[in-house]
Amino acid sequence: MGFERPAKAARSQGDAMALRVAIFGFGKVGRNVFRVLYRRDDVRVVAINDIADAKSIEYLLRFDSLHGQFEEPVHVQDGFLYAKGQKIPIIDQRDPGEVPWYDYGVDVVVDATGRYRSREELQKHVDGGADRVIMTTPPRDDVDKIYFQGLAKGPIAREHRIISCGSSTSNCTALMLKVLDDAFGVQSAHFTSVHAYTTEQNLIDVPSSIDLRLSRAAVENIVPVQSWTERAIPLLFPHLEGKFSGCKLNVPVPDVSCVDLTVALGTQVGKVDVNEVFRSASNSTMKGLIEYTEQPIVSSDVAGSPSSCTFDSLQTMVVDGSMIKILGWYDQGGGHAHRIVDLIGQLAERGGSAA
Repeated sequence: MGFERPAKAARSQGDAMALRVAIFGFGKVGRNVFRVLYRRDDVRVVAINDIADAKSIEYLLRFDSLHGQFEEPVHVQDGFLYAKGQKIPIIDQRDPGEVPWYDYGVDVVVDATGRYRSREELQKHVDGGADRVIMTTPPRDDVDKIYFQGLAKGPIAREHRIISCGSSTSNCTALMLKVLDDAFGVQSAHFTSVHAYTTEQNLIDVPSSIDLRLSRAAVENIVPVQSWTERAIPLLFPHLEGKFSGCKLNVPVPDVSCVDLTVALGTQVGKVDVNEVFRSASNSTMKGLIEYTEQPIVSSDVAGSPSSCTFDSLQTMVVDGSMIKILGWYDQGGGHAHRIVDLIGQLAERGGSAA
C-alpha cells in the first residue's frame, strides 16, 4: 500500500510492442520456456536470473540431454547471453525481491526455480517492478489465479498479477477429466501418475529434508511421492470434492510420464464412445492440448511433444459400462513449457501490463 513505482527502463524501438519477459531460474523448466519463447516475435526475453555460473548457463542451453542441441548459436560474454541478435543480461540473485525488475523494463517474471513459493515471496517480484508473475509450479497458498489452458473461464483480469500454471501432471489429468465430464458426467475418479524422476531426487541414496522416500536413489527405485494434483482437481471441478484421489510414483526414466485415470461415469458407455469423444476433442476444443493416437507408443515416443496429454486410445478399458480406465502421456518439460508460453502469449495480446 502506498508503494510508488519509478519509471521503467526505456524500451528500444525494436521491441516497443513486444512483451518483456524475465526468467527467474534457468534450470530444466526455465530453459524449456526459453526454447519455446525463442521462436516468437511478440515476446522478448530481457533478463535471465540463475545462481549458476554464466558458462554453465550457456553450455546447458546449447546441449540438452533430453531435447537435443539448441537450434541456433548462443554465447555468453561479460555477463550477457547473446541470442537471436539480442543481448540478454544474466543476473545471479537467489531470492525474489533481490532483482530490480524496473531496471530491465520487465512486464512478466516467469518464476521457474521449481520452488513452491508463498504469495508473500512472489509479491516481491511485483514490488520489484514486474507487472505479473507466472509460477511454473503449484502455489503454496492463495494466488490471484490458477490458470489451466483448456479449462480457464474468462480472460486474465487486470487484478490477476500472480498466476500459477499448476503442474504437468495436473494439466494432463484435468484435461482428460474435462473431456469425460463434458461428454458423460464424472461422478468420481482416481489417478496414478507414473512419473519420471525429478530434480528433488538424487542418483544415489542421499538424505532428503522433503520426504524420506526422496532420499533413495532415483534410478534404482520406484518412489511414491505426494502429488498436488489431488488437491488441484476439486478446485477445478467442485462437484468432485471428496470424490477424487490419487498418487504419484516416480520411476527410473528421465523424461515423459503418464496419468492412469480411473473414472466412474453417470451413464453407460463403450470403449468406442470414450475414444471417439477424445478423438473429436483433440481436433476441436482441445486441439494443441490433447493429441490422440492409435499407435502402440511407449514413453520415449512422446518426448518433446508440445501437448499436455497424448491420449493412448489402445489403453482404454471399460468395466460394467460405467467405470472406465484411460491413459494419457505427457512430456513434463515440453508440454508444460508450451502451456506457460501460451499464457504469456495471451498477456502479449492484451498488452501485458496489469497496471
